[in-house]
Amino acid sequence: MGGITGIVRTGASLEEAERAFIGVGQPLQVIAEGGGWGLSARARSTLAHNDHYVVALAGHFDRAPGTGQSAAQILLDAWEKYGIDSLMRVEGAWVAAVYDRRQQRLHLLRDPFGIRRIFFAHKGGKLAFSTQARSLLDLPWVSRELARENLSEFLSFRYVHAPRTLLRDVQALPAGHHAEFRGNNLDLRPWYNLKYSPPYARMPEDPANLEELERRMNRSVAARASGKERIGVFLSGGLDSSAITALASRLGKVYTFTVGVQDADDDEVPYAGRVANLLHTQHEVVRVSPVTYQESFERLVEGFDFPVTDPAAIPQYLLAKAAKNSVDVILAGDGGDEIFGGRMVGTVAAQLRISTLLTKMPGPARRIAAGFFGKQRPELNEPTIPVGLARRIGGLQIFDREARATLIRDPGWVRPGIRRSCLEPFYREVVSDPINEILHAWLRGRMAEDALARSGAAAALSGLALREPLLDRDLVSFCAGLPGSWKVRNGGPGGAVTKWPLREMLRPVLGRALVNRPKRVLPGPWRRWFEGPLKSFKEEQAARLRQDQLHLFLPGAVDSLLARMAEPGTDVKVWTLIFLDAWLREIRAV
Repeated sequence: MGGITGIVRTGASLEEAERAFIGVGQPLQVIAEGGGWGLSARARSTLAHNDHYVVALAGHFDRAPGTGQSAAQILLDAWEKYGIDSLMRVEGAWVAAVYDRRQQRLHLLRDPFGIRRIFFAHKGGKLAFSTQARSLLDLPWVSRELARENLSEFLSFRYVHAPRTLLRDVQALPAGHHAEFRGNNLDLRPWYNLKYSPPYARMPEDPANLEELERRMNRSVAARASGKERIGVFLSGGLDSSAITALASRLGKVYTFTVGVQDADDDEVPYAGRVANLLHTQHEVVRVSPVTYQESFERLVEGFDFPVTDPAAIPQYLLAKAAKNSVDVILAGDGGDEIFGGRMVGTVAAQLRISTLLTKMPGPARRIAAGFFGKQRPELNEPTIPVGLARRIGGLQIFDREARATLIRDPGWVRPGIRRSCLEPFYREVVSDPINEILHAWLRGRMAEDALARSGAAAALSGLALREPLLDRDLVSFCAGLPGSWKVRNGGPGGAVTKWPLREMLRPVLGRALVNRPKRVLPGPWRRWFEGPLKSFKEEQAARLRQDQLHLFLPGAVDSLLARMAEPGTDVKVWTLIFLDAWLREIRAV
């Protein structure tokens, strides 16, 4: 996977270290530079320029005109005519930089949903950017210091929301945003906003909308699976990957890949195999053992710009390595939960009817109900704010406030209200029904900062081209315009049927049993491995954690966690700290 790099200085020429940063004199670089600025594009990225603009772009456009032009040239031609509005005319996974020679103005741009990432550092009259955050640390004026004020956010969510990062001087451009730098000024604002179904919207007709949904999904998959490239799909056996496989198989030969984890209780391999047989794909199962897991640990730590967010990243990487031997492009199902209404809203949807009735009760009665049910239904105590925000829904919760207070050395870093302060901007971006509001918070948070970061990095380390058909802008916009109650229906074993439209679309293809089976997360017997084949590995990592060279944790806090490994959820906490410590050592912040 390629990348782009650049730097702009106000009123001065580039220094030697800054010219080295953009790759002057290095192989596999295409460079444009002038007095006080320089942009470069590495292999698989493109650069185009004329007398007015220079464009560097990493990624690709889908449904681009068949002119043979590079993605950078397509954007350059459109930017000259339409400026920032040209971004609504392109579709795909990309980040770009546009430098205006005449006005000495730099624009940084990121695709609507954050499939690709770009980072920048801004000090005074200097701005440097790169698709690899670590490369910014090579600049003498960019610190390797940990942004301790963001530590609690990382511990709570397992990631930090853009524009914040864990590095003091490094920022990340949020998905669908535009950063404009001129002189000493940096202006950060969104260029893309989703429009959701309004509150209390009427339930739409099923047949017409299901037909339109399938048409848009067909178009999205075809745009990413056409041409002479060999196409594969990461097939988990769940609804999202099964739908992509079904549509891709209509276009020609498809390879499918499934990961299985040794000793896992909830193995998805049999279900994925049944889907592959029904759709007649060439199927391969990749098995992950404790040995291959441990061997891949260091590679993942080296290859990720920030701490690995989930132990499942290692099986994802091994799956991508295996797929690279057979295909050129892999299709993944990221985004399905966020646009169709996945399991993270099932429980809330089942409870909403009762909560809505209780919030409409007269004041005294509502206060009594809040006293009885307020802990389980916090929206009763805060009826004027979105239900999802009242419940602090949006991304996983690893270390809650109490857990952070028993772990972090400095009480000022605990930040009790961190979840609400991080999630509130996402909920304020949209006014819709509670299900859509919750889906938007997941779309803007965990999907961009966790799921896409993991799958993208795993594919990049394997040299595999990754594409995300479910994050097609037309498809996502269509789904956002539908009420949450159309996507998540009442009924079912848990009180709600999640991803109803996908189930209806796939029922004739896969049959009722496969479509209605409960979906499970990627299996991982990490706790069992810690006490068995990976015990020495765990002890080695625990010894490093205890050193705590940055003095982040209270004395004995790590030992306390390790002693409670048998408790549910504790292994996830320990992994979070192991990956954080390994990343800090890798960037030499300790």
